[in-house]
Amino acid sequence: MSESADIIIIGGGAAGCSAAMQLSVRGRKVLVLERSLLGSGSTGRAAGLGAQLRESPEETSLLMKGIEVVKDIERKVKKEIFTRTGSLHVAADPERARELRDFVKMGKGIGFEIDLVDGDFARRRLPCMRADDLIEYCYCPTDGHFDPSELLSSYIELARARGATFITDTPVTKLLVEGGSIKGVGTPRGEHHAPIVINAAGPWSYLLAGLTSTSMATAAMGHAYLVTRPLPEVPIGTAEAALRDRKNRIYSRPEAGGMLVGTYEELPTEYDMEDLPEDFQMSQMSAPRDSLQIATLIDSASRRFPFIDERTPMTVTSGIMTFTPDGHALCGPVREVEGLYHCTGFNGRGVFQSTSVGILLADLVCDGIFGPGVEHLRADRFDDDPGLKCREDIKARCRERYSGHYSISREKD
Repeated sequence: MSESADIIIIGGGAAGCSAAMQLSVRGRKVLVLERSLLGSGSTGRAAGLGAQLRESPEETSLLMKGIEVVKDIERKVKKEIFTRTGSLHVAADPERARELRDFVKMGKGIGFEIDLVDGDFARRRLPCMRADDLIEYCYCPTDGHFDPSELLSSYIELARARGATFITDTPVTKLLVEGGSIKGVGTPRGEHHAPIVINAAGPWSYLLAGLTSTSMATAAMGHAYLVTRPLPEVPIGTAEAALRDRKNRIYSRPEAGGMLVGTYEELPTEYDMEDLPEDFQMSQMSAPRDSLQIATLIDSASRRFPFIDERTPMTVTSGIMTFTPDGHALCGPVREVEGLYHCTGFNGRGVFQSTSVGILLADLVCDGIFGPGVEHLRADRFDDDPGLKCREDIKARCRERYSGHYSISREKD
């Protein structure tokens, strides 16, 4: 089988489908190829967090724009995708308190709605939170969380309405390159041809880059979060605030009468995607309750939510994130292969960033320009880094970034 398109996108997760929607709106004929089912990778395991506050004005502004994109999508598809709950950021020591004040100053400087609040306000917004050790709080009222499946299905619906084609159960096994330019892709079902190919394959992306003998500075990191079952003695409302407690390395949000809590542990689980079986499905991943990863998660959660311990009824979701050495995504053209673009490495926030990244890719592909404030996402920014020339060095830097996710002045999740 050989089909032609203007643009081929490899990967049917949130980022790839957002790009498909935006490029289709621009009138491009788009073909999306997915190795399994749409949304069956990292997107399908996402916690759906919607925190806009980041360590830089550029990153925060990008996500503020993403909220507006989602509002527009909600109007078009007539679905609720984003639930606004607000979010609290808390500090238990002077250094973290200074960090919060710096974030508030930065946020206000770009028009982001954020304020320092007192303990009484914080406890009203999140009654089940332990707060006796906290000394500073800030609150972001426009934050909330996404329904990842609804966001993904909306991208797909709007892309299909503009003529995009989606083919599942079709892994890409070859990138067709002639004279230094991309010509299409090869799959077990045949070739597909296009002058532009976007690599949005999540943790598998670095393997696709390797098909052109180029390297990619990403690594696959395991991640897990828990969701407690509703407890009569600990009522949790759906409108209660989300939380970031960087000292204890946790994030949380309400979920179906319980509490969703995740952590960025100091010793992450790493994956070499080439070592996984060909029929590997992220949706079938599980983490035993007695594993070190889950024990660490429960211990971290219990420090801020005392009702959580190893006996608490809960479900655990585990998946694989794609990390980069500096915590920023890779979005843009590849130097060595004309027409090849990367759209990957979202460091655990791909669902949220997909809202604005689709527009970024459309601007790049259709107009050849980076929009303002997104130069830090260039896909070629690591090409000249002598410390990132082999996989082991790349993995070490990405591992360091994951474990330092909530280090001072690194608000990532």
